[in-house]
Amino acid sequence: MRSLRALAAFSLVTLLTVTTPIHSVSAESVKDVEDEINELEKEKSDLESEKEEAKKKKDDSEEKLESNKKEQSDVESEISSIDEELSRTQSDIADKEGEIEATNQEIESLTDEIEELSNRIEELEEDIVDLEERIEQRDALIKDRLRSIQQNGGEIQYLEVIFGAQNFSEFVSRSTAVNKVMDSDRSIMEEQANDKAQLEDDKGELEASKVTVEENKVAVEENKAALEDQHDDLLALQDQLDEQISDKETLLADLEIEYDEMEEVKLSAEEEQQLIDAQAAAKQSALESAQSKKDDLEQKEAEEKARAEAEAEAERKAEEERQAEEARRAAAESEQESEQQEEESEEQEQESQPAEEESESEDTSSEEETEQQEEESDVDVQVASGASGEVKSEDAAPSNRSGFIRPTSGPTTSPFDPNRVHPIHGDVRPHNGMDFGQAGEADKVIRAAADGVVAYSGSMSGYGNTVMVTHNINGQEYTTLYAHLDSFTVSNGETVSQGDQIAVMGNTGGSTGVHLHFEIHPGGYKNPVDPAGYLN
Repeated sequence: MRSLRALAAFSLVTLLTVTTPIHSVSAESVKDVEDEINELEKEKSDLESEKEEAKKKKDDSEEKLESNKKEQSDVESEISSIDEELSRTQSDIADKEGEIEATNQEIESLTDEIEELSNRIEELEEDIVDLEERIEQRDALIKDRLRSIQQNGGEIQYLEVIFGAQNFSEFVSRSTAVNKVMDSDRSIMEEQANDKAQLEDDKGELEASKVTVEENKVAVEENKAALEDQHDDLLALQDQLDEQISDKETLLADLEIEYDEMEEVKLSAEEEQQLIDAQAAAKQSALESAQSKKDDLEQKEAEEKARAEAEAEAERKAEEERQAEEARRAAAESEQESEQQEEESEEQEQESQPAEEESESEDTSSEEETEQQEEESDVDVQVASGASGEVKSEDAAPSNRSGFIRPTSGPTTSPFDPNRVHPIHGDVRPHNGMDFGQAGEADKVIRAAADGVVAYSGSMSGYGNTVMVTHNINGQEYTTLYAHLDSFTVSNGETVSQGDQIAVMGNTGGSTGVHLHFEIHPGGYKNPVDPAGYLN
């Protein structure tokens, strides 16, 4: 009976030894994966929130862009209207300048005319002086003739001259002479009258012409003054319009700058959305991988449990067989003891024989128990070895446990600097990473700094062609960024190993030469740190 109890206890210990550690290891591994899945779900949820914020930022940017665009259109319309008004004003100025020029020419012509009239007046004044002298001379001559006529009888004397002729020929001669004298007197009187009339006409004409020209000149000069005033008003209006256009153009330039800045914000929001989508895809991939891992572990756990149960069942059956064998042996021994007791009374010399047989049986049983303990020990060793191997497999270190490697063999050209003056824009902008240059052709090869999943591959404003990779190193999440690439050889969601080529160094985006801009972000993108402290 003691043997049966020992055997049962041994079987129970063996069964517990086989099943308990294996189940504990598997459950712990599944729990780790479940924790990882929960963490990934949380990160995915956080990414959804970030995606909503990025979408809101993008929508706000688009609304502001639309408002800015409308304001630009209004300003351009105002500038166009002012331009039209300015064109009309400049046309009016040109017309006024033409009128002023014509007026100047008219004034100049009137001045010339006045000068000519002044010269003519001087000439007429001289002619008037001559006429007045001739008139005075004729007046004197006429007075003498009248005095002579009055003294000599006038027409009676002419008759005496005519009739005093001695013959007809003399009569004709004397008649002709008297006629000539009388014609001369009449001509003198007519010329005198004409000269006096002409003198009066010339004087009146000159005075009238002089007054008219002077009045015209005054009117033209007044018109010129008015035109010059209008011209000055138009020039003032032109200056005002020029100032308005300058103000509007300045406003338009400011609006264009604001539009570019908002466009950059919009592009940044779009890129952020793309990045979040890529990160969400990477998280989903990681979730699927973790779920697959969990399924594998659960399947392995079930297989291990089934194997342990099968081994326990085999051990139980073997134990039952051993117990049956022990029972058979015990029955045989009991029967043998009865026979020996009967034979003791019959044969004295055979008393030692049952005792020797019993001793041999006990020795055999002891040997069997020793063998059984050795087998149990072997089972313990095998189970411990199997459990130890599974733990070791679960805790195997990743290839990048040592950290990040340099992404290129090129030299460092610019360090991490939060207060660096931007080489293109000239203002202080944080330099959130390290720059690596190219000393040789081999330096252009860009490699993954650690094992990970490609979160983003594409173009980003400022960064040009860019690749972003998410990593999980010793339970810590990181994102590395590789910018200004000439080209890249990976796509979103692709798994990469440390040292794999992912891109070629280039000069895209806001860059002044061929180089690599490299960033490390612990905990995910937008947490830049100095990569120098992370690179091996």
